[in-house]
Order: sequence, then C-alpha cells, then structure tokens
Amino acid sequence: NSDNSNLKWLVKELGSDCLTVPDKDGNTAVHLAAERQPVDSLQFIFEQIGVEMFSLKNNRGETPVDVVESDRCRTDQSAKRAWISTQRRLEASRPPAGSSAPTAASAGTKNQLDPSFTDWNFILQDNQKQLIGRGGFSEVYKALTDRNQTVAVKVLPLSGTGQSGKLQKAVEMEKRGVEILKRLSHPNILQFLKCEQKSDGLYIFTELVSGHSLFELMQRQNKPFKESGICSGLNFLHCQPQGAILHRDIKSSNMMLNNEGVIKLIDFGLAKEIVDTCGLSTGVDPKGTPYFMAPELFMGEENLIPYSAKTDVWAFGCTVYELTAMEPPDANVQQFRIGI
Repeated sequence: NSDNSNLKWLVKELGSDCLTVPDKDGNTAVHLAAERQPVDSLQFIFEQIGVEMFSLKNNRGETPVDVVESDRCRTDQSAKRAWISTQRRLEASRPPAGSSAPTAASAGTKNQLDPSFTDWNFILQDNQKQLIGRGGFSEVYKALTDRNQTVAVKVLPLSGTGQSGKLQKAVEMEKRGVEILKRLSHPNILQFLKCEQKSDGLYIFTELVSGHSLFELMQRQNKPFKESGICSGLNFLHCQPQGAILHRDIKSSNMMLNNEGVIKLIDFGLAKEIVDTCGLSTGVDPKGTPYFMAPELFMGEENLIPYSAKTDVWAFGCTVYELTAMEPPDANVQQFRIGI
C-alpha cells in the first residue's frame, strides 16, 4: 500500500523485529518492499531498523539493494536507487560517537559495534578489573577497545584449574558457540565481535548488554515479567537457510533486558546447528536446565537425545510460565528427579 498501512500494522502488532524475519526463501519484508512497494516503504523501514536493512541477505545472498538493482524491482526503481544512494552518503558522513550533531540517518540507525579493533584493555575500577559475570570456568569483564567502544569480554583459562577434562569440554563448547554466533545478526541476539586465543586463555568479545536478566528482574521486582521480543530472535535461529540453530538452554536467566528496553538472547555455549530436517541426536546426557527441558530429552533411546526446534519452543513455553508464575514448572520437584 502507498500509505504503508500494512507495514505499520505489522510493526504495531509484532514490533519492528518482524521486518527482519526471513521466509522460506530467506526474503524479509525489506526484500519484498524493495521489489514491490514504493520508495516511501523503504523510508518507513529505515526509520524502524536503520542501516541494518541494507545488509539483510536472502538464501541467494541478495540484499534489498541487490533487489532494487535487479529486474525484479517493479516499482519506483529510479527513486529507490536515489534514496539508497542518499542514505549511504548520509551514513558515511555520520559524526563519531559522542558528537552533539547527529545526522538524520544516524537518528534512525541502530548502533553496530566495530569488530576490527586490534587493541583493548580491561576497564578498571579501584584498580580492579570490572567483573560483570561468572559461570563455570569463565569470567566476564568490561573492556575498552581502540575504537573507543565499551564491550564485554569473556575470559576462559586454558589451563591451571586442576580439572583439565572439564575445562577442555568448556573451551570446546565456547568455541562452538562462537562459530554459530559470528554468523548471526539480529536485534534480539547478543552481537558477537571477535575471539582471541592467547597462551593464557580464550577471550570472547561481544556487545556489552547493560541491564539485567529477566530472572534477576523478576526476583528484584518480586512480580511477574511480561516477555516480548525473544519470539522473534528464536524464530530467526530456527529459520536459518543453512539449517535451524538450536539454542538448547532457553530460560529467563539467558535473556537480558538492556537499557533501551530490548531483550537479548545470550549464552550460546550449548547451541547446535541442524543441517537437515531430521533433528539432532547427540550424546548420552541431555543438555540444558532440567526445569526447562522437553520430556523427550529424558527418554532418548539407545543413548541418543532427540533435540529439535520443538525442544527450544518447549523451553520457551516453560520460560513464559516462569515469568508469569514466578517459578518454573515442577518447581517443587528436585532437579535430578524432573526426568523420572
């Protein structure tokens, strides 16, 4: 529609993230607008998601800009080309972070961190590294890059813990999560930047999510929390053209609410990729958190655990239950008895 009424309705009902969700061919609402809608539709989308719209790719590797340049563009091709050129020129002239005079383009642009930094330092407070999280063998700190960006760095030692077997598994798990995260770009998924392996440890750099997990917020506020946004991120994972990506540990403590009100899915250490449609069977022991695990994960036959997108959806349902009831399903049952 020339008045963008369909797009406005979608954004109102589902949020701006719906504009980046791909169909079976990998095309998003942005690709379709580039092909069929007037140039005003591209402007409306730009106001919702910023320059991210130019980098979205379908299964053929085409961006919305490629669609505009192709013979599939049915409407306003010349106007769209001129509009894209203008937006790119404005983005190129965007002043650096902290400038008091942002351009019109930067006002509608989501901040994207630059992963090409070559030097960095821990941010200190009272001469101590700022610890912002800890789990298993790893610790997470604040760091400042030579691009003047504040980021999070997860540090995992490579030796010296006295538990070499478990540590090696933890390192392998983190590396697997990195391989998956570095291919993903979605507003509701933690942004991966880079990974460095040094003699003393593995350093994983991501965006710094300033905020709290939904679990922490629920506990601190002592009241239910209304979830929004993770559905889009989870659907994005499950609709990857190369095969569904399973998170395998969906729960409220792995969902962060940042200071801009955006929920981010974090902790991809258990994530796996399905490269066909038969699901994933792996290992002897089920992975995840018992209260959030689907029944079939406790009943794998012949030492095979049947993971699928459905088991992620089950965990998401348990998370919504937890955020509503302020406790997970079967909370009165000890974790080791959940599968009995």
